[in-house]
Amino acid sequence: MTKSNYKLTKEDFTQINRRSLLTFQLGWNYERMQGSGYLYTILPQLRKIYGDDTPELKEIMKTHTQFFNTSNFFNTIITGIDLAIEEKEGIAAKETISGMKAGLMGPFAAIGDSIFAALIPTIFGALAANMAINGNPRGFLSG
Repeated sequence: MTKSNYKLTKEDFTQINRRSLLTFQLGWNYERMQGSGYLYTILPQLRKIYGDDTPELKEIMKTHTQFFNTSNFFNTIITGIDLAIEEKEGIAAKETISGMKAGLMGPFAAIGDSIFAALIPTIFGALAANMAINGNPRGFLSG
Protein backbone atom coordinates (compact mmCIF):
# COMPACT_ATOMS: atom_id res chain seq x y z
CA MET A 1 0.00 0.00 0.00
CA THR A 2 1.22 3.48 -0.74
CA LYS A 3 1.60 5.98 2.04
CA SER A 4 -1.68 7.61 3.10
CA ASN A 5 -2.16 11.33 2.75
CA TYR A 6 -4.56 11.48 5.68
CA LYS A 7 -3.94 14.39 8.04
CA LEU A 8 -5.16 14.15 11.61
CA THR A 9 -7.85 16.66 12.56
CA LYS A 10 -8.95 18.37 15.75
CA GLU A 11 -11.82 15.85 15.93
CA ASP A 12 -9.28 13.01 15.79
CA PHE A 13 -7.39 14.44 18.76
CA THR A 14 -10.63 14.99 20.67
CA GLN A 15 -11.53 11.34 20.11
CA ILE A 16 -8.04 10.20 21.17
CA ASN A 17 -8.20 12.24 24.38
CA ARG A 18 -11.69 10.98 25.22
CA ARG A 19 -10.68 7.36 24.65
CA SER A 20 -7.50 7.86 26.64
CA LEU A 21 -9.33 9.38 29.61
CA LEU A 22 -12.15 6.85 29.71
CA THR A 23 -10.75 3.55 28.46
CA PHE A 24 -6.93 3.54 28.49
CA GLN A 25 -6.67 1.18 31.48
CA LEU A 26 -9.64 -1.08 30.66
CA GLY A 27 -7.55 -3.67 28.83
CA TRP A 28 -4.75 -3.72 31.41
CA ASN A 29 -3.16 -7.13 31.94
CA TYR A 30 0.04 -8.49 33.45
CA GLU A 31 1.56 -9.54 30.14
CA ARG A 32 1.30 -6.33 28.11
CA MET A 33 -0.09 -3.93 30.71
CA GLN A 34 -1.49 -0.93 28.76
CA GLY A 35 -0.78 -2.28 25.26
CA SER A 36 -4.36 -3.06 24.30
CA GLY A 37 -5.59 0.23 25.79
CA TYR A 38 -2.99 2.08 23.75
CA LEU A 39 -4.17 0.40 20.56
CA TYR A 40 -7.82 1.07 21.36
CA THR A 41 -7.05 4.75 21.97
CA ILE A 42 -5.64 5.28 18.47
CA LEU A 43 -7.38 2.57 16.42
CA PRO A 44 -9.81 4.88 14.55
CA GLN A 45 -6.90 7.06 13.46
CA LEU A 46 -4.82 4.05 12.41
CA ARG A 47 -7.75 2.95 10.24
CA LYS A 48 -7.79 6.37 8.59
CA ILE A 49 -4.02 6.31 8.01
CA TYR A 50 -3.67 2.69 6.81
CA GLY A 51 -7.17 1.84 5.60
CA ASP A 52 -9.54 -0.84 6.86
CA ASP A 53 -8.51 -4.50 6.69
CA THR A 54 -5.14 -3.86 5.08
CA PRO A 55 -1.96 -5.84 5.78
CA GLU A 56 -0.33 -2.62 7.02
CA LEU A 57 -3.11 -2.02 9.54
CA LYS A 58 -2.83 -5.58 10.84
CA GLU A 59 0.93 -5.27 11.16
CA ILE A 60 0.83 -1.94 12.99
CA MET A 61 -1.94 -3.23 15.27
CA LYS A 62 0.36 -6.06 16.35
CA THR A 63 3.09 -3.50 17.02
CA HIS A 64 0.79 -1.40 19.20
CA THR A 65 -0.42 -4.31 21.33
CA GLN A 66 3.10 -5.03 22.56
CA PHE A 67 4.12 -4.24 26.13
CA PHE A 68 3.44 -0.64 27.08
CA ASN A 69 3.30 0.88 30.56
CA THR A 70 3.58 4.54 31.42
CA SER A 71 1.85 7.26 33.39
CA ASN A 72 -1.85 7.58 32.64
CA PHE A 73 -1.40 11.33 32.61
CA PHE A 74 1.49 11.44 30.13
CA ASN A 75 0.60 8.67 27.70
CA THR A 76 -0.97 11.15 25.28
CA ILE A 77 2.41 12.82 24.72
CA ILE A 78 3.76 9.50 23.46
CA THR A 79 0.56 8.95 21.46
CA GLY A 80 0.94 12.35 19.79
CA ILE A 81 4.55 11.71 18.81
CA ASP A 82 3.62 8.24 17.55
CA LEU A 83 0.76 9.46 15.37
CA ALA A 84 2.82 12.33 13.97
CA ILE A 85 5.44 9.82 12.83
CA GLU A 86 2.83 7.41 11.43
CA GLU A 87 1.00 10.22 9.65
CA LYS A 88 4.21 11.23 7.91
CA GLU A 89 6.05 7.93 7.38
CA GLY A 90 3.41 5.20 7.53
CA ILE A 91 4.35 1.57 8.07
CA ALA A 92 7.98 2.29 7.16
CA ALA A 93 8.39 3.85 10.60
CA LYS A 94 7.29 0.74 12.52
CA GLU A 95 10.70 0.19 14.15
CA THR A 96 11.02 3.89 14.96
CA ILE A 97 7.64 3.84 16.66
CA SER A 98 8.48 0.75 18.71
CA GLY A 99 11.79 2.26 19.81
CA MET A 100 10.25 5.61 20.63
CA LYS A 101 7.50 4.03 22.73
CA ALA A 102 9.99 1.81 24.59
CA GLY A 103 12.35 4.73 25.16
CA LEU A 104 9.78 7.20 26.46
CA MET A 105 7.43 5.06 28.50
CA GLY A 106 9.89 4.61 31.39
CA PRO A 107 10.87 8.27 31.85
CA PHE A 108 7.25 9.45 31.53
CA ALA A 109 6.14 6.79 34.02
CA ALA A 110 8.74 8.01 36.52
CA ILE A 111 7.78 11.66 36.08
CA GLY A 112 4.03 10.95 36.18
CA ASP A 113 4.26 8.69 39.21
CA SER A 114 6.44 11.19 41.05
CA ILE A 115 3.99 14.01 40.45
CA PHE A 116 0.58 12.33 40.58
CA ALA A 117 1.18 9.40 42.95
CA ALA A 118 3.63 10.98 45.38
CA LEU A 119 3.91 14.77 45.22
CA ILE A 120 0.26 15.84 44.91
CA PRO A 121 -1.12 13.42 47.57
CA THR A 122 1.68 14.49 49.93
CA ILE A 123 0.86 18.18 49.49
CA PHE A 124 -2.87 17.66 49.99
CA GLY A 125 -2.23 15.31 52.91
CA ALA A 126 -0.05 17.93 54.60
CA LEU A 127 -2.71 20.60 54.06
CA ALA A 128 -5.42 18.30 55.43
CA ALA A 129 -3.28 17.37 58.46
CA ASN A 130 -2.62 21.03 59.22
CA MET A 131 -6.34 21.80 58.95
CA ALA A 132 -7.21 18.87 61.24
CA ILE A 133 -4.59 19.86 63.84
CA ASN A 134 -6.07 23.37 63.91
CA GLY A 135 -9.54 21.97 64.59
CA ASN A 136 -11.01 22.38 61.12
CA PRO A 137 -13.29 19.37 60.48
CA ARG A 138 -12.68 19.63 56.73
CA GLY A 139 -9.07 18.63 57.35
CA PHE A 140 -10.19 15.28 58.70
CA LEU A 141 -12.51 14.75 55.74
CA SER A 142 -9.87 15.77 53.19
CA GLY A 143 -7.18 13.41 54.42
